[in-house]
Amino acid sequence: MALHLIDHQDGDRLVFSTEVSHHMIRSLRKKAGDEIYATDGHGTIFSARIEPGKDRQIQATIMRQEVLSKNWEVHVACSLIKKESRFEYFLEKATEIGVSRITPLICERTLKPGLRQDRAQKIIDAAVQQSFNPYVPILDRPEALEDFLSRDFPDHHEKYIASAVERSQHTTLEQQYSGKNPVHILIGPEGDFTPSEVDAALGHGWTPVSLGQNRLRTDTAATMVVQIIKSCYHMKTPATT
Repeated sequence: MALHLIDHQDGDRLVFSTEVSHHMIRSLRKKAGDEIYATDGHGTIFSARIEPGKDRQIQATIMRQEVLSKNWEVHVACSLIKKESRFEYFLEKATEIGVSRITPLICERTLKPGLRQDRAQKIIDAAVQQSFNPYVPILDRPEALEDFLSRDFPDHHEKYIASAVERSQHTTLEQQYSGKNPVHILIGPEGDFTPSEVDAALGHGWTPVSLGQNRLRTDTAATMVVQIIKSCYHMKTPATT
């Protein structure tokens, strides 16, 4: 069973992009009259029937719809990685798990400060559809760490920086996280944040956390924190969904 991301909604009709339409027709062999599942990327899942005569840009009539609630929210601000495929791996897997927002960071030790934004968004959209996740995460444009740290986050937001520096002395993310939302987590580049960057983050109210004793790649750490927050949220707030 596939989930298709809509381009927009027009009354009781769903309209799909030419790219999604092509995938439905050529790869999935969908045709007029078939029932499909679709999402607006904001939590709604539609059951709809494909209308005839719209091969290039499929339209479908809504039959049923349901909003799936999501009570946990995690924002990962992660340094770009020299090997672009590894950052794309993080985008895909974090989306499948349920990340809410991704900010690519440019740090002092970031080796490749650029990102192909359109390609990255396509990877996220594909991961949403593959994983039947009705929430498309926000993808920011790359931002310098110092600018990101200057953002004004509300006091009730939880902010963590995962650093390999003195990691044995820091409380683990699982222990530190209270179960409240939203959560923002900083992940550094290959070689980690510099000491001055860590000091700057601490000065802006970010709490240092450990991800364990093993040395993790940037993309592994960034993906791992999404699952940690998701699992801990459900364990610490068992009455919610």
